[in-house]
Amino acid sequence: MWNWAGNFKIILTLFLVLILSGRAFASDDEFKFTANNWDEFSKEVELQKQKDRRNGISYVISGSLALVGGILGNGVAEDTAEKGIYTVFQTIGVASIGYGAYTWQIGGEERSVYQTLQYSKLTPEQKSQFLRAYNFQRKEKEKRDRYIRAITHGLIAGLNFYNASQQKQDSLKNTLYFVGGVNLLAAVSFTFEF
Repeated sequence: MWNWAGNFKIILTLFLVLILSGRAFASDDEFKFTANNWDEFSKEVELQKQKDRRNGISYVISGSLALVGGILGNGVAEDTAEKGIYTVFQTIGVASIGYGAYTWQIGGEERSVYQTLQYSKLTPEQKSQFLRAYNFQRKEKEKRDRYIRAITHGLIAGLNFYNASQQKQDSLKNTLYFVGGVNLLAAVSFTFEF
């Protein structure tokens, strides 16, 4: 007999991996304008708006599939743990739908800057001057952000290593060392990010 709940678990696990991996790699693909003049910036933002639309719709679709799969799986599952897993998928599905709608309709900070400048009465040269100043400030903010993230992950790593060294239970000790190692890697990656 075909096990509906077991097969839904496999399908939903694949959706979870796709959704989370998509979000994990989205930051690498995040829009960061490079233009310091108005005409180039306008072109970059218009291209990004098209990309945001595609990405947003894909998040809405994948989130909808995860939500529907979670609802269907929850309906046929009998095991409490399995029902909990399907509930998690429903939550991830709704979050993905919301994130997709936000990306599609609102976009990033640069889109707001673009729309503000587009409707201002500034000349193209004044808009370009503003963009140069804004670009400089954004880079400074990103440096401070990376520094804070590196310190935060470093502290979390240290705390996990300390707690692991105090543990008597081997499985918990290994888990804490693993989590500490992951945070240490994150701290290093934020330290050397360009």
